[in-house]
Amino acid sequence: MPKYSVIMPAYNRALFLGRAVKSVTTQDCIGPGDIELIVVDDGSTDNTQDVLNGLISSEGKQIIRNVRVDHVGEPGTVRNIAIDQASGDFIAYCDSDDYWLPHHLATAGVWFKKNPGLGMVSNYWGFAHFWVENGQVRTRIIVPPHPTWAVNTNCRVHRKECVAKVGLFNTSKWGEDNDFFSRIENAFPCDKTGIVSSVNGYIQKGNNLTFQFDKGVRSQYY
Repeated sequence: MPKYSVIMPAYNRALFLGRAVKSVTTQDCIGPGDIELIVVDDGSTDNTQDVLNGLISSEGKQIIRNVRVDHVGEPGTVRNIAIDQASGDFIAYCDSDDYWLPHHLATAGVWFKKNPGLGMVSNYWGFAHFWVENGQVRTRIIVPPHPTWAVNTNCRVHRKECVAKVGLFNTSKWGEDNDFFSRIENAFPCDKTGIVSSVNGYIQKGNNLTFQFDKGVRSQYY
């Protein structure tokens, strides 16, 4: 049984999906078979499925699971579909337009080992600008970490048993992640590592959440 179940919602992310997937499947210090990546394609209309099928062929079917649903447009609903299928002891999250650094899961694992009573561990994140040039995704790191006190969904790793106690994500289009992780923090001891292990970026003229919610930050750093 995989130790970590990684949940990755995707909607029209063909250009970015390969980078996100490979950042999960190439984690340092994680044994073979200790990761299952559940990609839930929320009814993409681009060639996300073609890219995903290619990744499954190259990375191995035992690592990546392809779940395709009709478009719902609710991050909580999409993540819940994956949680219901997760078989790992721990659940982690990586959005399909962002990516992890190689030490993400290992860092969280060290914290859980040091304190087995923790329900959730959160790393930190770096802020970046993503753009497409000649068919390739480019990245410019703006400020790592941003901000020094905050964590987001990609930073979180929690025990699967947390879900049994606090329930699933709600189905609101906004704020469902803060609600879900706050419930875990209220029900279990949690800790932050202070170590940057993921990169979140805004896509110029894009529609990802970092673009929508970090307009003030963008005006400062870009």
